[in-house]
Formats: sequence, structure tokens, C-alpha cells
Amino acid sequence: MRPFYLMPHVSVKHIYKLLCFGLLFVIYACITKAFASPSGYQDNDITQGTLVYFTQNQVVQALALDTHVSMDVSGLLNRVTVKQVFINDSDQWVNGRYLFPLPENAAVDSMTLRIGDKVIAGQIQSKKQALQTFETAKKQGKQASLLQQQRRNLFSSDVANLGPHEQLVVEISYQQKIEYRDGLFSLRFPLAITPRYTPQTGHDSEPAQPQTMPANHNQVMSNVQAHPQLMVNMRVSIDAGFELSSLDSLYHPIKQSNNGHRYNVSFAGKHIADRDFVLQWQANVGALPQAATFYQTGKTHVADNNIGLKDTANVVGTEQRQVSSEDNNLYSLVMLMPPSVEVSEQHLIARELILVIDTSGSMSGESISQAKQALQFALAGLRDIDSFNIIEFNSDVSMLSATPLAANSRNIGRANRFIQSLDADGGTEMRSALQTALVDSVQQDADQTDAHSEILRQVIFMTDGAVGNEQELYQLINDQLGDSRLFTVGIGSAPNSDFMRRAATMGRGTFTYIGDATEVQQKIEQLLHKIEQPVLTNIGLYYLDGSVPDYWPTTINDLYQNEPLWVSIKSASHQQQPIIVSGNINGQYWQQQLDFDDNQAAKGIDLLWANAQITSLELYKDSSNRQRVDKQVEALGILYHLVTSQTSLVAVDVTPVNPLIDNPIDVQLQNHLPHGLQAAPSSQVLPQTGTASRLWLLIGFSLLSLGLLHYLWLRQRLPGQVLVIESNE
Repeated sequence: MRPFYLMPHVSVKHIYKLLCFGLLFVIYACITKAFASPSGYQDNDITQGTLVYFTQNQVVQALALDTHVSMDVSGLLNRVTVKQVFINDSDQWVNGRYLFPLPENAAVDSMTLRIGDKVIAGQIQSKKQALQTFETAKKQGKQASLLQQQRRNLFSSDVANLGPHEQLVVEISYQQKIEYRDGLFSLRFPLAITPRYTPQTGHDSEPAQPQTMPANHNQVMSNVQAHPQLMVNMRVSIDAGFELSSLDSLYHPIKQSNNGHRYNVSFAGKHIADRDFVLQWQANVGALPQAATFYQTGKTHVADNNIGLKDTANVVGTEQRQVSSEDNNLYSLVMLMPPSVEVSEQHLIARELILVIDTSGSMSGESISQAKQALQFALAGLRDIDSFNIIEFNSDVSMLSATPLAANSRNIGRANRFIQSLDADGGTEMRSALQTALVDSVQQDADQTDAHSEILRQVIFMTDGAVGNEQELYQLINDQLGDSRLFTVGIGSAPNSDFMRRAATMGRGTFTYIGDATEVQQKIEQLLHKIEQPVLTNIGLYYLDGSVPDYWPTTINDLYQNEPLWVSIKSASHQQQPIIVSGNINGQYWQQQLDFDDNQAAKGIDLLWANAQITSLELYKDSSNRQRVDKQVEALGILYHLVTSQTSLVAVDVTPVNPLIDNPIDVQLQNHLPHGLQAAPSSQVLPQTGTASRLWLLIGFSLLSLGLLHYLWLRQRLPGQVLVIESNE
């Protein structure tokens, strides 16, 4: 007989094949890892940071010399200017690009580019046309800039032909309304963005944004050195119209002073741009508004046949209305506080509370600790008549129980042990978690109980929202929400609040932001107390004559205690008449008349109206209406001079300045990770990627190891292996 080691029917050829397959898997994984995006980074992975350019396989960084954020708050309106100063500290001509976050409700309408003594104002164009204008200027050696919206809270700015040792100043301005809830006024400015995870198997219905960087430029990120810290300076001026009882910055130390009703706030020195800035203030007792109306006649930006679009609302006095020759419509922003009601036992109904926690890699560090605390406080607030369940998700989804549990001490103890075992790692497969959470067990058991209609099903979703397939998730919520209510809780120093606020809007719930562990108990208890009973439901608006005004959003969600109604209205100025706001409180019909007697003149109200309409249109965009919605958004963006998903701001200097048109260096961004986010030791961004490269690496190395072990076994080279030979007899 043959020797024992020759008995298996495995030839050396088969072993070579196995080794080759393993090697191919490893090579493919390395290529996937390195070329998943240019330079190993994607727009989703980049936040406000430093300009980085590449030359001879070396990474050279041009630090942003200064970043200033200036806010002017008047009542419930905020006008913001973001100024970033860059310098080309090299002997090369540079084409640059950087990305930066802005609030999700920002109506961006202005950009100014300053290069040396030149000041170039941005003009609004369709996104495709603006990109073409910019690329043409770049090829002609002209200095130019381009401001685009990548997502509703993420913008990119491109600059072309920045000369050696030249300084560049980009000023971007936007309009927004102040948040007002639970007696507190607040504003939030994002200073970092958590890198987003896009599921490889997901099919986001939102098409990829056009890229402005050429694909053939040399970008090598393998040896990126630790980049200098990006610092930011903040200044806020508040004219609240009343005396404040408190003024606090939640996450940054500040200096403050006041002169009567005007308050000035600034950072106590510069700070690293790695966590969101939140400022909140409170009025003295008796000064809280129950209703407020701001108006503007005509548009802020008016077309002029000779000079294009110009700002016509720089100054609006308290007794003056800004009138445009092209638009005499009256734009109004209305805030109405529904009456407070006592939450009585007779109006309380049983709840099925579904608690969902994100345990993906982007939640590592402080975020997962805050989320686990929030879950524990939520469990502590349950009543005997309630039921609950917990869902945790990362790359997979797991549940505490296959069915909701009664809120008794035994089940709550079991849930707390489940929470303690949670850890943050893996991808962010949010779609599966939402599908699981929105399965209405109450409706499934409708045939077994007559009381199912009196159970209020509420889903509390705790996450940083670091996903890239938002549009797909909006569609899922819209299709599967049913009678549930979806409440989102933003966790961490830089959550994706745009996604979570819009998800809560579609889910007929609310969004709560928790940026520090010390806030968890207070905010979760406030949320649970609030959602025990909606105050105002079935809300509608109409004129006295029964006609319906042009208002946005058209669908108004249920309102909860101490939560105001915000609505933007457009009407003909000569037909202005009172508006009736109606709804139900504890099952009883309620209405209130708005007479506009206390109108306050303001500027930028038309921008807020147009932005609210665009937000509503895009929220419900899908494959069936995409083309029509995109055309509507483009028309609104051009008409009101707004940066949208379909329009951009572009500024071009008509004089060519770069004699070496073919030799500019292309500039990208290096980002700060948000405060408290723990990156893996071998990862530059997060402990997981959006590709399957790690899986291929694992498979490849496994096959290589298996082939090598099998080869050694056949050759009797493994430790302890004895050669056995059988005779031919």
C-alpha cells in the first residue's frame, strides 16, 4: 500500500489552488480597503477641518488659520455668518475642497469669497450649471468658489486656483429659527460630524452627489501624520426682547455680558471643533411668549436685470415693511403655544414602549454609556399598566424578548441585565432595527383582545444617526409606521440631527438631543412624562372665510406639553386676514384665532417659508415622484436664492490669474473625530467600514492558513505527527 501521507485524494495542484484563492482574497480585500473612496475617505467621513494637499506621495496640510461663527439673535430668529480663513502655505497653485456641517434647518442663501483684495459674491444656479461654471473657470485659470449641499446638514465648498501663499476667506450666511420648548430657548451649531455608515446591501433611493474633484489626481493617505487641531471662535448677540433669568452654554465655557435686553456671548478662548455648540436661555417668569408672529413683505433676494440677484432686506425697522417690486406677498412665521393641560389618570392609557439602542462602532465611548443610562431611566419610568421591549442593533439585530414584557420588577431586572451586557462595535444596519421596532404586536393580537385600540404604541430610538442611507429609512418609516409613534433621541457630541429630526417628523413624534451624561436622567424623564399624553392633535389651519392658507409644513404632528406650533405662511398682502388654528385636546375640539395684531417686522422670513416647503417636499420624495420634486426644489432654490439639493452658489473672478493651469494641486480635507468617539487603533476613522474588506481579509487569511497547514500535514511536518507506513501485504 501507499504511505499514509499519500492516501488523501488531494494533490499538490489542489493545495496550490487553495493558496492562490486565499492570496486573491487578501489582495481583493486590500484593494477594497484602499480604494473604497479616493484617499480612503468619503464625503460622509469628512467634517469641518484642515485643507490637505498631496505632492510626491507626501501629505502636506494647510491649516485653517481661523474659523469664526457670528450669530445675531432677534426674538425667535437667528442670522448666522460662518467665516473660515485659509492660507495656501506652499509654492504651488491649489484647487481646494472642504466639507462642513450646518444645522439641519439652516436656510443657506449667501456666500462671499475673499481672495486678497477681491470680494466675489456668489450667484445661485442649478446644481449642474453651477458645477459646469466652476469647472470651466478652474480650467481657464480663474479664481472661483462653489458652495453645494451634499446633505441637508452637510455642505461642501470648492475653491479653484488659489495662488502660492495667498489667503482665502469664505463667508457663508444662513437664516434659522430659534428652538423653544419647555420654557427654554436654544440654538445649536454643529462643529463636527460623526462619520456615517452606509450598508453595503442598502439601496438608498437618494442618488450619489456629483463630485467636483478630478478622479485622476494623486491622493495617498497611507502615511497621514497627526493633523493640527482645528480651532473655532464663537460670538452670539441676543436681543430677546425681555430680561433673561439664565443663559448657559451646555458644552463649552463662555464669557457673557449684557446691556439691558441685549446679551453678548463668546467662547472663553478658542476651542477644538469636535463637539456641537449648544446655547440655551430662559425668560423671567411671566415673559414666556404664548404666541409670536414675524412678517416680511417681498423676497429677501430680488432679481435685477442689470446685476442679477441682490439683497433687499438688509435693514428692516420695527415700523417699516420691506417691499419688493417683484413680490408683494406677505411672508409670516407663526409660533403658537397650545394651552397647558393637567395630565389626569382618566386620560392616561396603557403604552407599549419599544426601546431601541444603537450599539454600532460609531457609538463607542461616551455615547454608548449615555444610551445605556437613558435605557435604564426609561425603564424606571414605566407604569404597571405598560409593557415594553428592548431592541439593540449594530451589524445584526437582537431583542430582549420575542414579545413585549409586562412592566413588573422581574422583567425590568431582566432588562437591566441585558442593558449591562451591551457593547458598541460593528456596522449600523438601522433598516433591520426599524423594521423590527415598527412591527405592531398590538395590531397582531387584535383578534385576541378588545382593548388593543386603547394601547398607545411608542418607539424610542436612541442613536447617533450615523448612517448614509437616510432616504431609504424615511421610506420605511412612511410605509410601516401604522399607528405607532416614533421618538428619536440623539446621543453623542455630534449626532446626525437632520436624520433624527426628520425621522421623528415622519413618525409623528419628537426629537431629543442628549450631548452629555449629566443630561440623561433629566431629558429622558422629561420625554417620558411628555409622551404620556399628547396635548393637541388633529391640528389644522384655515382663514375665517374657510379657505386654506399656503402654509408649511402642511401636515402638523401631535403637540405635547410645553411644545409650540411653528408654521410658515405665504399670503397676498392685500388679502391678509385672521387665521384659525384648530385641534383636539383630550378629545374636545379647540381653536384659537390669530389676528396678526402684534406682527414684528423681520428679514429672511421668505427664506424660512421656502426652506420649510423644500423640507416637506423632499421628506416624502420617492422613486415615483423624484423628478417632479427635484424640479420643484430647483425652482424654489433659484427663486429664493437658496442652496438646495438642486441648486448651488458659485462665484467666479472674470480675470485669469493662474499661468500654470495644468499644474494645480488638488486639496482635500482631514477631519476631527467627534469628542468622546473611540476609534479602533488600526482605523483612521471608525472601528468598522462600509465595505466587506475585513470579511475578505478573514476569508483570505483563513484559506492561506488552511492550505499551509494541510501542506505541512501531508509532509508530516506538524509537531507530534508520526509517520505511519502500511505494508503491501
